[in-house]
Amino acid sequence: MNKLKYLLGIVTLPLMLACQKNDPVDPSFNVKTDKLEYKVTDSVKFSITGYADVVSFYSGEPGKEYRYKDRTESTDAKMKLNINTQVVFASQKNNLSLLYSTDFNNVYSVEGIQAATWTDITSRFTLSADIGSTNGVRTSSGEVDLSDLPVSGKPVYFAFKYVGQPSTTAATGGRTWRVYEFKLYNKNTANVETELASVITAGWLGIDVINPINKWTIQTAEPALYFAPASTILASEDWAVSRAIFPTAAKPDTGVGIKGYLDKMNNYTYKFAAPGVYTVTFVAKNTNNLGQKEVVKEITITVK
Repeated sequence: MNKLKYLLGIVTLPLMLACQKNDPVDPSFNVKTDKLEYKVTDSVKFSITGYADVVSFYSGEPGKEYRYKDRTESTDAKMKLNINTQVVFASQKNNLSLLYSTDFNNVYSVEGIQAATWTDITSRFTLSADIGSTNGVRTSSGEVDLSDLPVSGKPVYFAFKYVGQPSTTAATGGRTWRVYEFKLYNKNTANVETELASVITAGWLGIDVINPINKWTIQTAEPALYFAPASTILASEDWAVSRAIFPTAAKPDTGVGIKGYLDKMNNYTYKFAAPGVYTVTFVAKNTNNLGQKEVVKEITITVK
């Protein structure tokens, strides 16, 4: 019995080694459709011939495009910001400004903000009326285009900077500012919005530069970024700096597996959700421990 096992081992080993020496072959894979135009109510049948170990399908719809399978950044959308502010009490003017940086070192300290380059973009926004001692009303800036701000591979940081001048009376001191909305989002060519940050999720951290008695806070009863000077007659400089925001970051598009190693090679049927022109992609692969061979087939489908 042991002799038989030994002989079988001698016979089997060369066969195993021979298999391991062979690189995978190119998949003998092809796909076609009966036509190239369909109605949105139709199901599209993809007729598949040949063989591959595994097959993936990219429909060509948003989020499912083969050309974007490796992307980590996208410039297809424009960054927009809408803020809603209110100023009340006292009478000083121009206490509040909005800035951004792309080189802040993520160190939330006086030294950290001083080491960064900050650009003032307050003039792009309509803030609550800052007129004398008149309380301003809640004011929306409307949608402001910030698509010129992002730098490839770098985050963007935003900061609200409050500067109060010393005064002799509370009535002539620094004013109270409330930011009720900070709606930062990307908008693509189809006007679809993707949120990047809100007044709550922007992750504001306060940094005291002058007069630590005054601080930025998040008001929870009615969510708002809030600066109310505890002392309006002393000079004050206080920053609220956001977390790192990556406006051009994008997830790679993904396909779906329609055949695994143990599955039979079958035709595939798919129904598109909306009219459009789609580049449908099939990726067929043969793999083993020595490597991988891949065949990519594309078909342009028009759905009306």
